[in-house]
Amino acid sequence: MATAAKRVQPARKPGRKRVLMRATVYAPDGAFTVWIRDISNGEAQVTSEARLPVGCDVIVKRGPLFAAAYIARSDANGAAIEFYRDLSDDEIESVLTPVIAR
Repeated sequence: MATAAKRVQPARKPGRKRVLMRATVYAPDGAFTVWIRDISNGEAQVTSEARLPVGCDVIVKRGPLFAAAYIARSDANGAAIEFYRDLSDDEIESVLTPVIAR
């Protein structure tokens, strides 16, 4: 009789939106341009040319959104950013709205 292996990683959280939008992350080491790959109320997965400093507080800016966050993981494939507070659905929508340069 076969048995299923335990799930090693939790299932993808509901409400996560897959996007590809540019943002700025302000860290103690300076400002980083990142690409948001997916975002939810509590976290975002991003990539950038430079590796983000893991374990530090940052500010994420995208359009009208400024959110305090923490770099939970960073490697050659990207970084996981955890927000200190859950973003509202309106804030998530503001991230998804294209920013028009003036």
